[in-house]
Amino acid sequence: MSIVATGTDIIETVRIAKMIETHGEQFLERVYTANEIEHCVQSADTPTQFAMRWAAKEAVMKALRCRQHGVRWVDIEIVIGAATYEVRLTGNARRCALEQSIEQLHLSLSACRTHAVAYVIAES
Repeated sequence: MSIVATGTDIIETVRIAKMIETHGEQFLERVYTANEIEHCVQSADTPTQFAMRWAAKEAVMKALRCRQHGVRWVDIEIVIGAATYEVRLTGNARRCALEQSIEQLHLSLSACRTHAVAYVIAES
């Protein structure tokens, strides 16, 4: 296997909190899957959880170079795996990955009180 691409993103947690406050369910359902929403709202720090997933989805889009290919935010799902967060692709995001022979996405997430950051490595 070899590294095909990388992607990274950083987001202010307050920016996501304001989007949720301003646009509510419409924003949440456009960006996050039902499983992601359920997990985040059960968290003690809901805005940070949503911000981490936003950063992860942005980093995945950058690694897949798929922004112009009709990929919807919900085509990229961030799930909790056995030991860490994992990326699950569906729809056009999955198609983009397959077209580029990307077999695996490695995701690293981190957050502090004010920001969330994500880094993705795409392997073929």
